[in-house]
Amino acid sequence: MRKQWLFLGFVLLVLTSNAQQESSFSQYMFNHQAVNPGYVGSRGVTNFTSVLRSQWAGIEGAPLTQTLSFSGPVSAKNIGFGLTILNDKIGPISTTSFDIDLAYHLRLNRKNYRLSIGLKAGMMNYALNPAMIETTIANDGAFVLENDQSLLPNIGFGMYYYGQNFYAGFALPRLLSHEAFSIEKHFYFISGGLLNVSENFMLKPSLLLKQSKSVAGYDLSLLAIFNETLWIGGQIRNNFDADTFSSIAGTGSSALLGIHLGNQFSLGYSYGFPSSLLNSGINATTHEVFLRFDLVAKVQGYLRSPRFF
Repeated sequence: MRKQWLFLGFVLLVLTSNAQQESSFSQYMFNHQAVNPGYVGSRGVTNFTSVLRSQWAGIEGAPLTQTLSFSGPVSAKNIGFGLTILNDKIGPISTTSFDIDLAYHLRLNRKNYRLSIGLKAGMMNYALNPAMIETTIANDGAFVLENDQSLLPNIGFGMYYYGQNFYAGFALPRLLSHEAFSIEKHFYFISGGLLNVSENFMLKPSLLLKQSKSVAGYDLSLLAIFNETLWIGGQIRNNFDADTFSSIAGTGSSALLGIHLGNQFSLGYSYGFPSSLLNSGINATTHEVFLRFDLVAKVQGYLRSPRFF
């Protein structure tokens, strides 16, 4: 484990800022594919994963995100393949992206630790609906806009190191900048593992670091897993100004709960509490639902409990 945490420290040193952050999820620990193409195929099973996220419930134009991804190994070639569709709405802006992921998994030692290198390619559809923009002055000329719709190409890459009880990854899922649409390069680092406390009880710590041109942030979570069936835990997160390192919206937190339904279905839910700076008499809670379906019921692959990664 000492070598793995040294690897973790090294990767932290190479995190530099240069991007606006994209959609984020509280249950990222079950959906690494959302930020790292090197993850596809690492579980050794073919699966579908969907996450539905609603922020600031009850507020018109609040962020709403839906994603559906497919991932699986390609025969015995140490290759993983994945597809992801993501729809994100914030006020009058709507983006829909379609990405293809491909990863090669290299076995490093007899303990079955592996390093994968992943590539991502895709397209994003950007749409602006000016009908949702209300002004204090009727027919304000500065806001007389036509429906703005554009197709924006994307490429990215990621590295993912994993074994039986540990994983760490670094990714730049969007290498192409589109400054006119405030879309720039962004960096992610993810890490975590499984700690066996007893025969029927495990702990799963997870860390996600995010870096952009002007914003840096972290998500830190801890799950308690009972009988490899039920999990419950908590999460804290914060975003900082990259220049002053001051908190942008205060520390937020979430409660997470999930269950495995048989050998193929996994269902999770998170309830996000508003940060102290946003909680000013409005409903700023966040709801997120996670669903995974494994096409292969028998546990296979490289991890002792691949359902938890």
